Amino acid sequence: MNTRSHFAQRAMGCQFDLWLETGSETLAAQVAVEVWDEIQRLERQLSLYQPDSDLNFVNAHAVQEPTRVEPALFQLFQTCKQIWEETGGAFDPAITPLLRLWGFIDKQWRVPAQEEIEKVLAETGMAGVLLEPEGRWVFYALPQIEVSFGAVGKGYAVMQAARLIQEYGVEAALISAGGSTLYGLGAPEESPEGWQVGIRDPRSEGERLDTLWLQNRALSTSGGYEQFFEHEGKRYSHILDPRSGMPARGILSASVAAPDATLSDALSTAFYVAGKELAGTYQHRHLETKVWFVPDLEANG
Repeated sequence: MNTRSHFAQRAMGCQFDLWLETGSETLAAQVAVEVWDEIQRLERQLSLYQPDSDLNFVNAHAVQEPTRVEPALFQLFQTCKQIWEETGGAFDPAITPLLRLWGFIDKQWRVPAQEEIEKVLAETGMAGVLLEPEGRWVFYALPQIEVSFGAVGKGYAVMQAARLIQEYGVEAALISAGGSTLYGLGAPEESPEGWQVGIRDPRSEGERLDTLWLQNRALSTSGGYEQFFEHEGKRYSHILDPRSGMPARGILSASVAAPDATLSDALSTAFYVAGKELAGTYQHRHLETKVWFVPDLEANG
């Protein structure tokens, strides 16, 4: 009979939780150490806030000349480009200057003028991120492009952790990044349907929108109800619409279940931005994706 072990560690600005079902607590502890090492390595590689990260190196150099990156990082760039294309630009990790303009990076919040927004919009975005697969070259063809993986990094870390866990022969695990992205690997012994998780209802503390079972599936939630600022009686969410440069409005939260945590993390942001129409179109092409919305009735009048 397997034993369930729980481990927790802070990284990427949140608490990661790991539940492992193994036949040995010693094995579980060893796997947990490897998982934390990998997540910390990814944070050092992908962080916008660590000056010597690989991402900051690419941001500093790719705007000047093609920059070669290691295979896994290049694949993440490719994944982001593909999701950007499939969501019509509702997911766009190359609009960091817009986040800076609004003060969401340094927490010095402000409401910029429309002219400022339009100027930054014209000089940023994934349309200007050029990728050359054969040599793994990245080039920024617009002058202000700066990539950040805040809307996808936790999901990517969760997915890399799941692959590492599988390499150790562990068949059942649940990984959570701050509760906003989870991945259920296999199924626990007492629940062959998978790992039971709930989708939080942001309108009511402690209430759930739905309960589901994750088996080799991920669940991610994006919402503007935790990170925002208020100005002249109006609330501004930290999730920007890359197409307008304005904070997204109309939805309290969007949750997405998908086979991959990187994908679910990015899609929850895209669907929070673009709403039910984009989600419906995407689901029609990707039947394995499921979406839950909580509307913001105040924003909708």
